[in-house]
Amino acid sequence: MGMPTGASLSNHPIEHGEVAPPNNHKTPKWARILIGLFVVVLVCVAYLWFFGFQTLIVLEARYLTRKTPAVSMAPAQLADFSISRWPGRKLSYFGYEFEVPWNDVDEAKSGLIPVSNKAMIVFQSGNSLSVWHGSPRAFLNTILSNDKIDQNTLRRIVGDEALQSDYALYRTILQMTPDKITPFESQSDAANQALLLLVKGICMPPGAASGVFSVNAGEFSGFQFGRPANPSGEVSVRLFSDSSSFNFIFIQKAGAPALISQPDINRILHTLHKAT
Repeated sequence: MGMPTGASLSNHPIEHGEVAPPNNHKTPKWARILIGLFVVVLVCVAYLWFFGFQTLIVLEARYLTRKTPAVSMAPAQLADFSISRWPGRKLSYFGYEFEVPWNDVDEAKSGLIPVSNKAMIVFQSGNSLSVWHGSPRAFLNTILSNDKIDQNTLRRIVGDEALQSDYALYRTILQMTPDKITPFESQSDAANQALLLLVKGICMPPGAASGVFSVNAGEFSGFQFGRPANPSGEVSVRLFSDSSSFNFIFIQKAGAPALISQPDINRILHTLHKAT
């Protein structure tokens, strides 16, 4: 059968309705590596731009935690509420009375410290108890009287409620822990939290690394820093009310025959009241 007049033979696939084969050219390996590196650098730059400051704050918080482990602790409830029943003695200082569960007070070494709001009670066992008394806003007044601290800035950091009393301010500071700081919050929030954490580290007394606890004593609410028999040999109890504040510092002498226990501390807290 012959070809129609004017027709011609052609080997071009498109003229026969066929699709051209795809281009199999591959991107060179070095180009793929460069593209990958560019993407990584771009992501890193974006992260540092948006979260670099906050990340630095997080790293500083972790460093502070290693240096001062107590900053990682928020106040917990005491597990032991028992009260020592050992024969003791009633003491009276600064218009308040309380009982100590020891009857070996060294009278010659005990009493009020002149020109101070402090009393020192020394026991023949070698242990001692210092009692500090202050106004209900002593901590706040000290901070607010500092010319380097702007009150509006402080209010923005801790909130209005924390500036109502020493107890409220302490509670706000102690509830701040490093794990609450994240890279994905605002720079101002991260900076404020870092400042609170720094202040917390300064406020922590010796022994606090062994535990921080919420306590109550009659009209007082406060915090106990440290467990009895912790390596520092010191336990501090800071108490606050609407009219007064106390700081009881228990010092355990190394090798002393009498060990200060939680029930001993509870005895003082349980019996603290205004003198009549």
